[in-house]
Amino acid sequence: MPTDEITSQSLSPRCLRCMVSGYLDKAPDEVPWRTRAEYMRRVLRTVADGSETMTAPEVSHELKGILREMFGIDGDLSAEKRHFNELMLGMEHGLQARIDESDDPLDLAIRYAMVGNFIDFGPTGDVSESRLLELMGEAPAMSLDAEALADLKRRIMSARTIAYLTDNCGEVVLDKLLMREIARVNPRVLVTAVVRGAPVSNDATMEDAVQVGLDRLARVLPNGSDVAGTCPGRISEEARLAIGTADLVISKGLANYETLSGRGSNTYFLFLCKCELYVEAFGVPLHTGMVVRGV
Repeated sequence: MPTDEITSQSLSPRCLRCMVSGYLDKAPDEVPWRTRAEYMRRVLRTVADGSETMTAPEVSHELKGILREMFGIDGDLSAEKRHFNELMLGMEHGLQARIDESDDPLDLAIRYAMVGNFIDFGPTGDVSESRLLELMGEAPAMSLDAEALADLKRRIMSARTIAYLTDNCGEVVLDKLLMREIARVNPRVLVTAVVRGAPVSNDATMEDAVQVGLDRLARVLPNGSDVAGTCPGRISEEARLAIGTADLVISKGLANYETLSGRGSNTYFLFLCKCELYVEAFGVPLHTGMVVRGV
């Protein structure tokens, strides 16, 4: 199956079915059935009447708005985010030691940052801490696209400016390890870490960046949006400029891939395949790490 089922401007049947079924079940059981029915009708109308060019993160944003308006459900995950940030901070010293002792520290730092994408509370996420530890152990030997990985490492070592698009809480600690290694192999580079402008699911915001100390390694820039991913038309002009003028863009996670794929060959996507659609599109097992060069 081609990857355009993921990156097409028109959402695939499976994405639509997964999204709709997930949101239809979010209405509280205790509200009157007529209210639940109205909520379901609004969800279905939003999906049916929405622009065909809306990405999955944009559609999800609209549906979350209905949930918040009708039931006051904001999906506050601040406690869970703090937990995973602290969990990964507790692992930071040991992981840094492994990177320092590695034959190719940059390679291993990239792999750890990629595996950190497992920390996802969205519809594809099942954040088992034991599975996270397994993936961390598997990262050094995980089979990746050798050419894309080599190209990424070359670009990191030669870039003057890098826009690093973060994804999830906890994961940003592993991004921090990669940014530290980037600074070591290329001391002249200026890295801008782009975080979400407001809370959305468990995505990293400025609060998370400060909690894990990311702001001490790089310039951290909120993107001005509360939509998952990086939708060029919905982010701030400052964020758009930082991304558009960077020599290299390192983009983390599925939502960033869905919203930015096809927008430039200087973009390299790092993520895990976390759902059936991605597994089939790339022909790999579940939770396989990907380094994908943009076009």
